Amino acid sequence: MRCLTLFFRAAFALALISSLRLATASADDSLIEVVSPKTLAANSINCQRVALGEPDDYKPCVARLPDGELLLTAFHQEKRDGNKVMEQTLLFRSRDGGQSWSSAEKLPLLGREPYLTILPDGTIFITGHLLAQDTRNEWGYTCGFLHRSTDRGKTWESVRIESEAVKPNASNHSTRNVLRLSDGTLLLGVDYDGGSGPYLIWRSSDNGKTWNKSQQCVPEEFKSQYGFFGGETWLWQARSGKIWALVRVDSNEFPMKNRPIRATNDQADHFILWSSQDNAQTFQRIQDFGDYGEMYMSLLRLRDKRLLLTFTVRDLRPPLGVRALPAVETDDGFRVDFEHDRVMLDTKTGSRYQGGGFGPTVQLDDGTLVTSCSYRGEDGKSHLETIRWQLPAAR
Repeated sequence: MRCLTLFFRAAFALALISSLRLATASADDSLIEVVSPKTLAANSINCQRVALGEPDDYKPCVARLPDGELLLTAFHQEKRDGNKVMEQTLLFRSRDGGQSWSSAEKLPLLGREPYLTILPDGTIFITGHLLAQDTRNEWGYTCGFLHRSTDRGKTWESVRIESEAVKPNASNHSTRNVLRLSDGTLLLGVDYDGGSGPYLIWRSSDNGKTWNKSQQCVPEEFKSQYGFFGGETWLWQARSGKIWALVRVDSNEFPMKNRPIRATNDQADHFILWSSQDNAQTFQRIQDFGDYGEMYMSLLRLRDKRLLLTFTVRDLRPPLGVRALPAVETDDGFRVDFEHDRVMLDTKTGSRYQGGGFGPTVQLDDGTLVTSCSYRGEDGKSHLETIRWQLPAAR
């Protein structure tokens, strides 16, 4: 009798665990359209979509630990009295390549829009910024944070970006990612809103244990009320050593050549490429990149030597959502054709008010790609999803 009791208790526990997992992550198979295929040998791609989290979780970022475990961050905003908010950083884990996800861990970290960088030794970084109206903000202005973990995200240490001794009361931000150079040096871009910088490059030679925060950087032909790094910029190093900055800009301040628009909100922002050949001491403006309303860009080196650009369409060119494009790597940088081979990873937001996107991509050992996104559902809430897919072979 005791054995039967233990058996039923175990069965109940397994059923409860299974139901909790299904409530957190569910999967379905579908097709992804490829618009105007030119180099890709397919018009559509099979994929597996895996839902996770709760309604109004927002802007996920996925990254891969060296042993293959996937981490995914997001955040959830709760309204508070007096026009205040409390924004909770969330962490999900997957040990099966994104086919299923754990329930959310509520991390004791400050900041919104958490963005992951993972080093080859497993050191984890999360960048983000704490809004001035967050109930936990004791400084009175929006400030950036860099969080670091060396034990798979079990414990964290945090560095706050300070304005007090640099530009009092100015909002500050960092680049989305921490860039690891070919020599192992880490770079983080840091700057301040309001125009005139300063624009700083933080450097670390010990995997982020300590940072030299003194180097000023000059972004040429950049003049804005916002920062050059601004909370959106994504850094990448070419094989030659040149450093690229994929920079989000205000479209009224930086209209595209011969294509000015009158943007009424930041959903029509776009990206411009800057590059540096002197180890990030100066950046030169190169060209517009993509179209109005396209942002949250990141590059991934694939196992077949191609690059993959993942980005989000936030306005003007529905359906809104996450896209991917194959790219060609050159010694000094990369080439991308925005008019062909557009992989329509996420289109669920349609023409509704933007749903976040974000959409970085990682690659598994078997070549499978996993992209994260948030979209706006018919219920008006944002929802998290990961997409497992394969980039078609080149023609």
